[in-house]
Amino acid sequence: MKEKTFTIIDGYGFLFRAYYVLPHLITTKGMPIGGVDGFLNMVLKYIAHSDYLTIALDAGKKNFRHNLYPEYKANRVTPPEDLIPQFTILREAVEAFNLSYEEIEGYEADDIIATLAAKYANHQDFKVVVVSSDKDLFQLLNHNILIFDPMKNVYIDEKRVVEKFGVNSNKLLDLFSLTGDASDNIPGVPGIGPKTAAKLLDEFDSLNNIIENIDNIEQTRIRNILTEHKEKALISRELLSLCEKVDLQHDIAKYEVHSPNMEKLLSFLKKYEFNSLIGKMEKLFSYNGSSTEKKTEYSSEELEKFLEHCRYEGKIAIHYHLENNVLSLSYGESNIFYIEQDSIQNALITINSTLLSKGVLKIIHNIKEMRKIFPAVEKMLDSVDDLMIMSYSLDTGKHDHSIPNIVAHNLSENAEIFSAKTLIAIHEKLKQRLFQEKLFTIYERFDKPLMKVIFDMEKNGILLNIRKLQELSDKFQQVIAVLEDEIYNLAGERFNIASPKQLSDVLFNKMGLNKKKKSKKSGSYSTNYEVLEALEEEGVEIASKILNWRHLSKLKGTYTDALIKQVDSIDGRIHTSFSTTATATGRLSSSNPNLQNIPIRSEEGNLIRQAFIVPEGCKIISADYSQIELRLLAHVANVAAFKEAFANGQDIHEITARQVFGVQEIDEQLRRKAKSINFGIIYGISPFGLAKRLGITIAEAAEYINYYFSCYPEIKAYMEKAVSIARLHGYVETLFGRRCFVRDINNTIPYIRQFAERAAINAPLQGTAADIIKRAMIQLFDQLKLGKIILQVHDELLVEVEEGRVQETAKLMKDIMENAIEISVPFEVEIKVGDNWGLNSLNYDLNIVNSRSINHLN
Repeated sequence: MKEKTFTIIDGYGFLFRAYYVLPHLITTKGMPIGGVDGFLNMVLKYIAHSDYLTIALDAGKKNFRHNLYPEYKANRVTPPEDLIPQFTILREAVEAFNLSYEEIEGYEADDIIATLAAKYANHQDFKVVVVSSDKDLFQLLNHNILIFDPMKNVYIDEKRVVEKFGVNSNKLLDLFSLTGDASDNIPGVPGIGPKTAAKLLDEFDSLNNIIENIDNIEQTRIRNILTEHKEKALISRELLSLCEKVDLQHDIAKYEVHSPNMEKLLSFLKKYEFNSLIGKMEKLFSYNGSSTEKKTEYSSEELEKFLEHCRYEGKIAIHYHLENNVLSLSYGESNIFYIEQDSIQNALITINSTLLSKGVLKIIHNIKEMRKIFPAVEKMLDSVDDLMIMSYSLDTGKHDHSIPNIVAHNLSENAEIFSAKTLIAIHEKLKQRLFQEKLFTIYERFDKPLMKVIFDMEKNGILLNIRKLQELSDKFQQVIAVLEDEIYNLAGERFNIASPKQLSDVLFNKMGLNKKKKSKKSGSYSTNYEVLEALEEEGVEIASKILNWRHLSKLKGTYTDALIKQVDSIDGRIHTSFSTTATATGRLSSSNPNLQNIPIRSEEGNLIRQAFIVPEGCKIISADYSQIELRLLAHVANVAAFKEAFANGQDIHEITARQVFGVQEIDEQLRRKAKSINFGIIYGISPFGLAKRLGITIAEAAEYINYYFSCYPEIKAYMEKAVSIARLHGYVETLFGRRCFVRDINNTIPYIRQFAERAAINAPLQGTAADIIKRAMIQLFDQLKLGKIILQVHDELLVEVEEGRVQETAKLMKDIMENAIEISVPFEVEIKVGDNWGLNSLNYDLNIVNSRSINHLN
């Protein structure tokens, strides 16, 4: 049975928010209609895609909450004068559109919504969608009840709830009971804000448990105010609790969506001059003066005629609204064609030739998503403008590049974000900005052509030796089990090692180990990596074993077990998804699974890499830039000593060690320290960070950094200039001109500002490195004849190639990567070749000398 959608709309709630956010429209007779206009445009999206729909309204009188707490909503001010008449207009609109509504005296709209949601969410063939921006309704969220925020155009899920409030939706009622709500005059507990409330709930799980355990709260201030004001928390919970037992007399039939009486509807629209809605209504309900049937079929003749206009204009915008299952097409801001879910597949047959025509520009947002309805999108990549990528080329790191954000940052007027005509408006604006801000090259030469490489890499995937990975997972489990027994023996009891609270209790209370610091989150003594590492250095055996247990448990859970489940059953390969618009510097990111985070410096991480293999008769070629960010630093900061060292092929870390430590004989330990300083400086490392990395005092680390800058004053000057530019403009630039926006660079909170300053120092280097490897990937893709690019991990490229073509392919990779850009220092690319990705187990290295001959070293 097809799942049916029941949409419940918070009527006045949306009207209020629309009034304050949208333009204040008035009719020629002076009647305000802006809020209702926003309300109707939103409701239209749901009329066409809901089986059942109702509007929940407040009765506008006192309800049961006033009996509980007479001061409830006592501080509410009278609505603005031009909003008051719109409540009446909204009621007229609901009737004109033939929509059902519910209002019950003694209850609020939230109670009606909660009652209906609870009642119909339990129906097996129902999906309930609550449309509201009211946070109080977020507590209804569960797998059967979806909540859509129409102002932000997002579905509220558990991830968003946790990000905003710090707790899951099932704890929101208790959190709000603690914090109160000033807008409704709900008291809460004075002095407890959202963060404190979330911490309390994280520790004690519920408001009842918090009250029962007040004496166990460590913070004196919180303990005292809860003792004094716990009754306010309890009354607040009663006020905030949603009543799910409102007596609604009607069954589901009342809420079924019906076509309106078009004469009555058009009369209403004309009365209040909602002229832009008249055409939409006539189209939606196929109105020709007599018919009032809801439109469900499109005309293939009309579509073909529309496509003729697209071909004549040389462009077509395509937007697929996933939630509503509607495809819309446009070639101009006033020209749009809607195709409903049931007709999309048939329509695509008609649209196909236009989409594949190189003479027609396709305007799309997130072309990878288009694969869901049009699998052959890679065939039209040369004639596509992807708005998500255009926006990223302009505003790298400034914001995410969803349609609502692109609209908010580029269009001044209120735009309909669910249709293709908005894509036309966005496209014009972004194209204009790319030229004006001199970023057209970034888009056209880097980000846009990279998409064909990304599509190919994702399609290729990388072969996985499942048997080897399973053996490795079993081996990890055996070691984990041994470590657990050893930990229990040292602790003298069994406990949950994965629980920070239980572990803290065992280590510091029962074993009496040297206490380090308390966790701000739980109030217990911290058991994080730094604390355990410090204990390990003091010779505490259990700390060392716990660190090993965590390391192996993470490798097993995150990689060996998870990767096996993500292997494609048809080709035996892992197909990661690459995002080109997720980072602040232009780097690619990998997900599902993330193959860029497999540990590289541990033996176990390398064993995992050995499970990534190639078919028989093929080899993996790894091409990795050597010290690319240090080389870029030498160039952009014009560091004479670095430039000379790189030009002569000298070890940059040995040179730094001689400079900073004042000795000529450099052992591995001094070189390691110099390496930490060199790479730390790139990331704007602080004395505290360097001290921690090298195991020295902060004073010694500060001395090293100061002396480093005295040896290389050009680096200090570069860092100060980068921060200054970021403060002035809000962004820094790569060598190619990409703007990497730096958030919080002028923040008044020191640690936040300092983090931004470090980002400003590193972004031009990391961003340039990212652009360089993008350019190399594009060139390699165009020139690679028989090999496959299978993976990119920051500064490394992996290619799968037939064994007989290793030498020519390795030479091609090295040539392209080392010559992707010409700067004042040479690039060096390290080439390795083997049967798998585990660099320690490669059959041989490839050292390509100046003559470009290739030596195989066993």
